Amino acid sequence: MKTSVIVVAHAGLGHLEDSIGSLEVEAGRVEVVLVDNGSADRCGEAAVARWPRLVVVRSEANLGFAGGVNLGAEAARGDVLILLNDDAAVEPGFVDAHLETLARHPDAAATAGRMTSWDRRRHDFVKGAVTFDVHAFQVGQGWPVGTMAAPEVGEPLPFPCGGNMAIRRTDWAALGGFDAGLFAYFEDVELGWRLWACGREVVAAPDAVARHRGGATSSGLGDFRRGVLFERNALRTFAACADDEYRAAFAPAVYATFLHRLATFARAEAELAAAVADPFGPVVPPPSRGERWRRRLAEGGVVGAARHLAARLLLGPGAGGPTVSDGHLLMQLRALDGFVAGLGAGEDRRRELARRRTMPDRAIVERFPRLVVPTYPGDDAFFASEAFASLLPSGWPVERRRLDEVLHPDLLEG
Repeated sequence: MKTSVIVVAHAGLGHLEDSIGSLEVEAGRVEVVLVDNGSADRCGEAAVARWPRLVVVRSEANLGFAGGVNLGAEAARGDVLILLNDDAAVEPGFVDAHLETLARHPDAAATAGRMTSWDRRRHDFVKGAVTFDVHAFQVGQGWPVGTMAAPEVGEPLPFPCGGNMAIRRTDWAALGGFDAGLFAYFEDVELGWRLWACGREVVAAPDAVARHRGGATSSGLGDFRRGVLFERNALRTFAACADDEYRAAFAPAVYATFLHRLATFARAEAELAAAVADPFGPVVPPPSRGERWRRRLAEGGVVGAARHLAARLLLGPGAGGPTVSDGHLLMQLRALDGFVAGLGAGEDRRRELARRRTMPDRAIVERFPRLVVPTYPGDDAFFASEAFASLLPSGWPVERRRLDEVLHPDLLEG
């Protein structure tokens, strides 16, 4: 099978020696497509000078990872498309492991390779899991290699990792590739859901290993913008992929959890807590003046506190009232705005999936139970409450896990 490896780079000139350089052993055997995804350094021009056989596709705008891969797939000529992160380097046998697994499993549309840390000491991606509200985890991420068994070759998985996966072009074309509207994050989860719904499998190719400079590329987005994409894309994927039975079963828990987090983050900001409190509920004493000033000093330092004082002196006591800072609350609000804005497109995608669907979501969830994992402040108490338990559907496989059972505790610090 003719094979194309697609690498998407936005500001990744410094990483391409890792990804494209590691593919030099495959020169003449596979086509390598580099998507220069709106990079300011025009990395494609330098890359093609370094690797003349490279196929370079340039987008003047940053299409995100999802849109960038779609653009690369349009230019690729392979019967199999392999996706590789620009900050990852393949290990020997990488391409063959993907191709051999696909050849041995004709019902599989896609294979999921493994990723390790750059020094090969820790797991990055072994296999994934999906939560009831359609967040996703790389199970075992951060744990030392050897402490968690890799899946067997051909073992079914709910989704592949977009940074190390292979997919048959026929399946990619049939489903229309990634949802470009997601921009980045969970596009592989969404694609995996659609593949299973259409009767096609995702299976493990554990011998297709790549080393990953974890977060070297995604860190350019920053934690805040990544958080917006996580929350928005989880909601969008739920709305676009869930069939009628799954939507009816899980919608109460999904939306109540989002709203609970929104309220929890609002209450965490001292000046917003009183502003958003239910005026007809229990009276919550506002923070004292001393507490408010201590918070301003902690968050803005002496300069920030001085600016606040100057504004009150010049503009009156109403100046500097409750504002939404660039924290969890604003992250959730922006995610909500993006979710609502995309409802129409999501419903179109859901109707198209319903037309193609051959497997109900109940069968998918029976194979891959949904997780309940407290992730944000306030989740522990809410998920342990009878109110939340009453929102979870009965008769659907749901597993409760602690966050440190899914990810290594070192990843949770800070």
